[in-house]
Amino acid sequence: MKHTMKAIAAGCAVLLLLAPAMPARAAVTKNKPHETTDTLYSVASVSKIFAVTAVMQLADEGKIDLDAPVTDYLPDFRLADSRYQDITVRMLMNHRSGLMGSCYGDTMFFGDRSERAHINFLEHLSSERLKAAPGAFVCYCNDGFELLSLIAERVSGESFTDYVEKHICVPLDLQQTGTPWNAFETDEQVRVFYQGKSELPAEYDMTVGAGGVLSTAPELSRFGTAFFTGNNVLLSEKSKAEMKRCYEENKAPNGCGLGWDSVGDADYTAAGVQVLSKGGDLVNQHAELYVAPDENTSIAVCSAGGSSSAAKMLAAALMDIALEEKGITVTHSKLEEKETVDTVPAEYLQYEGLYLTGEALVRVTFPDRKYMQVETLTEVRCKRTQYMYTTDGGFVKTEGNIASGRAVQTADRETLYFCELGGEVYIRSEQWFGDDSLGYSKYETYSAQRAEANPLSGSESVQAAWEARSGMPYYLVSGKFSDASFSAQNRMTLIAAEGYVGNWKIIDKNHAQACLHIPSDASRDLTDLECKTENGIEYLYLRDSNYKYIAGNSIPDFTTDLREVQLTTDAAAWYNIGSNAYRTVTLDIPEHASVYVYDKFGQITYSSFMKNRSSTVPLPANGMIVFVGETGGTVGVQQSGG
Repeated sequence: MKHTMKAIAAGCAVLLLLAPAMPARAAVTKNKPHETTDTLYSVASVSKIFAVTAVMQLADEGKIDLDAPVTDYLPDFRLADSRYQDITVRMLMNHRSGLMGSCYGDTMFFGDRSERAHINFLEHLSSERLKAAPGAFVCYCNDGFELLSLIAERVSGESFTDYVEKHICVPLDLQQTGTPWNAFETDEQVRVFYQGKSELPAEYDMTVGAGGVLSTAPELSRFGTAFFTGNNVLLSEKSKAEMKRCYEENKAPNGCGLGWDSVGDADYTAAGVQVLSKGGDLVNQHAELYVAPDENTSIAVCSAGGSSSAAKMLAAALMDIALEEKGITVTHSKLEEKETVDTVPAEYLQYEGLYLTGEALVRVTFPDRKYMQVETLTEVRCKRTQYMYTTDGGFVKTEGNIASGRAVQTADRETLYFCELGGEVYIRSEQWFGDDSLGYSKYETYSAQRAEANPLSGSESVQAAWEARSGMPYYLVSGKFSDASFSAQNRMTLIAAEGYVGNWKIIDKNHAQACLHIPSDASRDLTDLECKTENGIEYLYLRDSNYKYIAGNSIPDFTTDLREVQLTTDAAAWYNIGSNAYRTVTLDIPEHASVYVYDKFGQITYSSFMKNRSSTVPLPANGMIVFVGETGGTVGVQQSGG
């Protein structure tokens, strides 16, 4: 095995392989210094390539037809939408299933495992609708790959963990690759840090087909060699060709394959090279796999901290070096100023109005036809962003005052274009990522759709109900004590305007519906909202995401006389800390329980998962504290100060 480059940094491992030769058996040293090439990372959504590989192997054996309905292999798969019967196995792989997106609850844990999400997955889906007709458009979907793992289990008769071990890891001699069920050695895990300071246990994704695989950078890179042209250790040439075929018409520069995020980066294509790429993100761990099948080059980047975007940039830079060694020069696009015009053509006035993005409802206007303004209406911090008209018919984002002539184009040259597709008006965005040394790559997607008017006049009770909720935070209460969601998805705030709340369309006093149908990832991870009153307390349910939140106005104060907190399974206990900035607490936390403290901005100041934490915990003024555990458990509280 020829290693032309091996780079190890704190929390980051990179390996590049140029040949599919099998390495010698890896030796794992216990109590080794962090981080080395033996360090385990969660590869997050790069796991999807493992799930696709499993199903493609079964297809090679004639046991699966990619264009057969999913129900042929999972007869108990159903949705509350009869169109689910039209979803094929291929649609799960190329993100065309129309499924709502992602069941996140009960899936991500700190140093812990749970089968609950996997066992209950089909039951969870049974109450969902579809966001689009199967096959209508590409939209990233985690749930489709968890279904693939179930298909592999049913058809093979093996658990997904055992299947990956026997049919992927053994043929490639991957000895440190698997799922949390067989690769769970804490002394081999990468260290992760909250905001670069406090060390936390590594998190594990229990949706094994969508994001649960663990590996090392060398072994992930070796897995990539299985897709080299002529390497049939895992798959036939026919199956590999299916995987690297473009399935996305509307984003021509890259296009997704079966599992792959991109199967044709424009800059590499111009150099005569096809590059396949897949990235992934958990809360604290990230990965990127780059493979050039015809050039026998595979690059893996794994990191704790950063993002998959940063990992992707590093992988691209390494790919350029590897190809340069082969005599192939890749020229990346240069970032240039857009040529702007100080008057917006009158024809664009027809596009004024309300639009939905992946985050909010926005209003588009053209003040005095001098520029375009996008104003967010349903976010906590509403903002106005200005765009100047360009000679290529777009609108480039600017910073500064346009009227004074001091506006400058943003570093990513974000440019918006109006377009009509299938009778709908969309906004297509174009952004550039990279820098002068590594080069730039362009990312294009549909980012917004024109919103239908949803007047609530005449429905005073409906309007009053959502106005009462507008601006009030809701706090996560569902989840196991080890659920990493309490460090990332612990709070949400609803802002209502123009018949919408966030980017949900208000239906009645207690329901709001996701209505995005943007042919891009802007429509990923959709869920409908439902508010329910239980024992006099309002809760917010995100059914499709499998989350439950409590209304902020129902949360009690953390009073100075509180001496213990009774725990209840799936019912985290939240408290307002109050304005006293000098109180401290000493907590007696039982097994299978956790405590988090947040400041007034929602940032974590303490978690019982932090290593080397003090037993004395300062309580930040106007912050929050939450206790998570199991029924029957009790957290003891000793207070001082104030």
